[in-house]
Amino acid sequence: MRMRITSIHIKNFKSIRDLEITDIENAMILVGRNNTGKTGVIDAIRVVAGEYTVKEQNFLDSTHNIEIGMSVEFTQDDLEYLHNKRYVSNYKRYDLWEKDFKAKLPSFQDGKLTFTCIVNREGTKKYCDGYKKNNNYISQIFPKIYYIDHTRNIDAIQNEVLRFYDKASMNDMKENICMFDKTKRCNRCFECIGVIHKKTPEELTAYEAEKLMEYKLFHSNINEFGEKLNHYFHLNGSKSQDIKFELSFHPEEMFRIETKLYNRERETYGSAKMLSEGLKSIYALSMLEAYIDEDSTIPCIIMIEDPEIYLHPQLQKAASEILFRLSKKNQVMFSTHSPNMVFNFSSRQIKQVVLDSDYYTVVKEDTDIDTILDDLGYTANDLLNVNFIFIVEGKQDANRLPLLLQKYYSEVYDENGKIQRISIIQTNSCTNIQTYAQLKYINKLYLKDQFLMIRDSDGKNPKHLTKQLCSYYAQREKEQDVGNLPKVTPKNVLILKYYSFENYFLDPKVMAKIGVVKSEDEFYNILFKKYKDYLYKLPSFKRLIRTHNIRINTKEDIKKNLEQIRIYVRGHNLYDIFYSRYRNDAEQEILQRYIDEAPPETFVDILQAIDSFVYFENRRRND
Repeated sequence: MRMRITSIHIKNFKSIRDLEITDIENAMILVGRNNTGKTGVIDAIRVVAGEYTVKEQNFLDSTHNIEIGMSVEFTQDDLEYLHNKRYVSNYKRYDLWEKDFKAKLPSFQDGKLTFTCIVNREGTKKYCDGYKKNNNYISQIFPKIYYIDHTRNIDAIQNEVLRFYDKASMNDMKENICMFDKTKRCNRCFECIGVIHKKTPEELTAYEAEKLMEYKLFHSNINEFGEKLNHYFHLNGSKSQDIKFELSFHPEEMFRIETKLYNRERETYGSAKMLSEGLKSIYALSMLEAYIDEDSTIPCIIMIEDPEIYLHPQLQKAASEILFRLSKKNQVMFSTHSPNMVFNFSSRQIKQVVLDSDYYTVVKEDTDIDTILDDLGYTANDLLNVNFIFIVEGKQDANRLPLLLQKYYSEVYDENGKIQRISIIQTNSCTNIQTYAQLKYINKLYLKDQFLMIRDSDGKNPKHLTKQLCSYYAQREKEQDVGNLPKVTPKNVLILKYYSFENYFLDPKVMAKIGVVKSEDEFYNILFKKYKDYLYKLPSFKRLIRTHNIRINTKEDIKKNLEQIRIYVRGHNLYDIFYSRYRNDAEQEILQRYIDEAPPETFVDILQAIDSFVYFENRRRND
């Protein structure tokens, strides 16, 4: 996790008289009814970042300044990044740089920088840190803000991302002064390429040749970035269209980057501006996801107003998942009116914005999740006509579970091949808001204990994880939701025996029968080779070897310890070795064949957990 804002205290800005938010995590979701001041909180952060110009009407009381106090947390990686870029101090040695950094920013203590941004009526902005009335170094190291407003201006966000997109090959080149303005450093706008292009090779200076080389490297990097962007763009909602970046040269327009939209089915090109408003949102988020996926990107905070607008409910869920993934690396902040946007996040990350008795904006200290869900329109109708509910962590598990149900239970599918009377709900965590909401309405619909939460063991003790999850909801019910939650007992929790669902599909005997491998011997040969190549580096494999004192020196060692490997080694890494060539329907088909061929003992812990409910016990097929 990169640098993040941990607290904010706003005074005299828009409808905010005095508002303070503490304990801000890697995500902050602002919910509340219209005109309660959610945008005011976002704009206050933009003021500090220099992204918002304060206007006369923004002063709630014209006789007082606007004050925005903040605490920003920096990781060691952030400090090393700032050192490499020589922010604040020019010392090359890190210890000297750090000493100078702390001297120039005395309010930086214990990894946190505290300060107050003050804006007066003349529009003058100062950063007071309690030591200096205006410490200009604060603005230098404040995180970059990527802001997406209601207009979904993809040009603005695209230009920002591409302007900061650097690879190692470009970083290694010396940054010189601008060819046109000697007082500025080169920012790689490449407007000089037009001038260079008019010259013959003999007329080029060494500096101009370097700029031309840099331009070519940038071109290559943009194409590489485009491939990554399309990966996320397809994954997140647009499977038939590609984004293309074209570098073009026009003597009258100099150098520019054009974004093209390529339709693979029609084999036609068009402007990216032709994207629907909804896909513009997905495109912008996909671009940020592709950008942040790089190791060398700058620390930033992603902010977006109402990400759900223009989006179909299914794309709203996709947008929520993107923001959740983004929050793993960089802080994410957004306002929303949609329940689909909050289910992946915890209650601690959701801030309810309301108006107090004097109609000033405040944030409720104790977030009332029931009120939030009601305000966002989440009702019990979402779970009607259901007799049993599975709550599973991860999309893949949600796709694989029905295959198992089809094999071992009757009356699961209707005549049209659709699941009936059963709901399989995908979640990122069994303790997030989505799971809480499902449990709440399970209780309201009198389903009582007719639910099963299934989660990976991740190589940990299943009994301990079960107890932990039951205790979490018992405490939650005791403190906040007396009578509103069904009792979560060990019967309602299944911690998988193996590290993850993928590892159930690693029986070499069954794999050989269905043709995934030619023979059991080939399975062990492949796995042992992959172990020597890279599996030995995996943290989960290292932990297995260390904690269970085993040695993997031969193929026979793999064979002897396969059960332990399936329990303690990360499933995704093992599963992809053998099943990566199967995609979409082909993957579902091969997994169904595996389930049909495998003995019931392969899935015994899953089947026993399901059989403990009368609804399924009465529908169990004969093995």
